[in-house]
Amino acid sequence: MEVWWMSPDGSVQNAYWYEEKEWNRFPLAPPGSAALGGGIEAVSRVPRNMEVWWIGPNGSVQDAYFFEDAGWQRFELAGPQSAATRSSIEAVSRKRDTMELWWIAPNGSVQDAYFYDDAGWGRSELAPSGSASEGGIAAVSRRPGTMEIWWTAPNGSVQDAYGYDWWKRFELAGPGSAAVGSEVSCISRTADSMEVWFSGSSGSIENHYWHG
Repeated sequence: MEVWWMSPDGSVQNAYWYEEKEWNRFPLAPPGSAALGGGIEAVSRVPRNMEVWWIGPNGSVQDAYFFEDAGWQRFELAGPQSAATRSSIEAVSRKRDTMELWWIAPNGSVQDAYFYDDAGWGRSELAPSGSASEGGIAAVSRRPGTMEIWWTAPNGSVQDAYGYDWWKRFELAGPGSAAVGSEVSCISRTADSMEVWFSGSSGSIENHYWHG
């Protein structure tokens, strides 16, 4: 198992565990590397690989990736001012040769970065300026041919974008449904179901579910 978090000094810390061994730790990125309050996300698309993303203090999106035969490497996936410094980051790997990552930009747009083994990284804008508040964003892939993403809008609605061959969008919960800036969480426990939770404007915990 492997765990990552941001320290108060802006470093990115890594703790890892193997059976018959104790937990160990090391700094993945030095002080000043991460925006305090910003998101951090990780996926493993094949057993010998891990990839971690976080938001830098300048609004960049940073990427650290690991392969067993090469150790850890780092690069900047998106330049300064690409992400709101308090934005969450969400990622999925729906197949072993691809990853996709989303975050909220300073102008409230939802940004998408995607990777394929034979093409490297590409980027697109999933939702335009003013679409999202600096709160949570959640994503799931319930089967290899689909992805679905949710976020909270400035008017307290919960927005849904889903991708099959192309992206479509709709409003899952209307204005005032979510606390502005609420975190969003989701799971897909079977290939024909999804469940989403968020904090309601009254302090409640709201649940929306889908079955195919």
